[in-house]
Amino acid sequence: MTRKELKEKAKNSLKGKWTESIKIILLNFAIYFLSGFVLGIIEVIFNINNDIREILSDILSLVVGSLLTLGLISYFSKIAKGQTPTYKELFSKTNMFKTMLLVSILVGIYTTLWSLLLIIPGIIAAISYSQVHYILLDEPTIKANDAIKKSKELMNGHKMDYFVLCLSFLGWIILSCFTLGIGLLWLIPYMQVTQINFYESIKK
Repeated sequence: MTRKELKEKAKNSLKGKWTESIKIILLNFAIYFLSGFVLGIIEVIFNINNDIREILSDILSLVVGSLLTLGLISYFSKIAKGQTPTYKELFSKTNMFKTMLLVSILVGIYTTLWSLLLIIPGIIAAISYSQVHYILLDEPTIKANDAIKKSKELMNGHKMDYFVLCLSFLGWIILSCFTLGIGLLWLIPYMQVTQINFYESIKK
């Protein structure tokens, strides 16, 4: 399936579902904001210094991301398949928190190690690991390292296709910046469903 076909299919899947998709993105943002707000209060109460604050912020993002990311992908995966998910889908994969947390840590470590060589190897590594969340969604019992390994195998011969696909959204990302990020409410669902279509087109 060509890049144009992947994106056209995504737009067709989102027809009539844009409002609900935007709501789920807003809910996701609200949870991140609320968790950050609570952390801010804790920092003020305990007078935490800047270095520790940054560490706590990174840990919080990792934890919240591990709790919600797979649920968000599951939501848009159902849309890509013509289904109509509810907001509860965002919280449907919290039982996979440990696996998601481990995957996030391992991918972060591997990508950083490759980036120490040069920027290009780091980008290639990030692309190689890009399908890991979709694999976890398909295979909930798979181990973290096995999911990463499978993502690398899936991306053999498809790295440039994925890179160009991501690059094709660059103009929309720039435009979203000019709307103070409001445009992301439409762009994120569009990108998510397109990337899910990409995964479905290459998985074995």
